[in-house]
Amino acid sequence: MKRILLISLVSLALFGCEEKKVTEEMLIGDWECGATEQRAKWKNGVFQNYSTTIDYGKSLVTYFKEDDNLFVKIPTSKEKIPQDFKKLNESYEDSLGDRKIVGSTKLEYISDNEFKLTSESTRTQDKQEGNEKIKTLMHCTRIK
Repeated sequence: MKRILLISLVSLALFGCEEKKVTEEMLIGDWECGATEQRAKWKNGVFQNYSTTIDYGKSLVTYFKEDDNLFVKIPTSKEKIPQDFKKLNESYEDSLGDRKIVGSTKLEYISDNEFKLTSESTRTQDKQEGNEKIKTLMHCTRIK
């Protein structure tokens, strides 16, 4: 009896420790999102520190599904923008000619009514004065 109780308590403790994640279903709805951006320039063969944060303010963002596909709607566009949920949490690499873009996007769960989306990308090319590193942070809170 004691053994069963002990196993049950350990199982409950382990189950309760599961890390919560942002899910596609959680995103559905209206969100108030604030966005900031920082940029770092290339100088003397290395990226410099990020510049002062640019605050883009807050805006309404709506996530919704149609025919089992995820879309986002933002106030600056009348179009619904398709979203690939898997790409909201991954690294990527792309190149075009001498231009190379390497980056990552991370979706972070804060609560059922709050999340952060951090995106970092590095753009490099043979003409090094055009090299740039960009970090964008979007912090969203559900509108009830």
